[in-house]
Amino acid sequence: MKNALIVIDIQNDYFPGGAFPLEEPELACKAAMTAIEKARKEGWLIVGIQHIATPEAPFFKPDSKGANIHPDVVAALGNAPVIIKKEADSFFETSLEQLLRENGITDIYLTGMMTQHCVTHTALSPQAQGMKMHIIAQACAAPTKALSDLALFGLSARCNVS
Repeated sequence: MKNALIVIDIQNDYFPGGAFPLEEPELACKAAMTAIEKARKEGWLIVGIQHIATPEAPFFKPDSKGANIHPDVVAALGNAPVIIKKEADSFFETSLEQLLRENGITDIYLTGMMTQHCVTHTALSPQAQGMKMHIIAQACAAPTKALSDLALFGLSARCNVS
């Protein structure tokens, strides 16, 4: 078993003062940083994901402060690779699958924002086939906690949600 931790879209626009603040993003961010620390100690592959939208999008606009990964997560990621995506699925038209397969990853642990959208699409991506998917529930956030919980419940049919 070889593990990877994927940290999805913990970006400034999802925090208070951002263009699309979520419910309790600070708690999810803190839990993600704990997961990063654990993964680093255990020698896992750690990958950051950053969503960059189009200039017309309501948030994550190119070259905006809101599109930047949260500074605490940047510090925690250190020299971990960061993959830029433009769709909800972190695998879609990115190098994520290649990176994971080149490193012999068998188990993927997901953290991030938004649970019902980018985390769900990544967890259910056809490009993750053959790898076991785990979701770290405390390290996920959505517009409301109820929506996050609903998405996690749905994911539990196909993923290990803890």
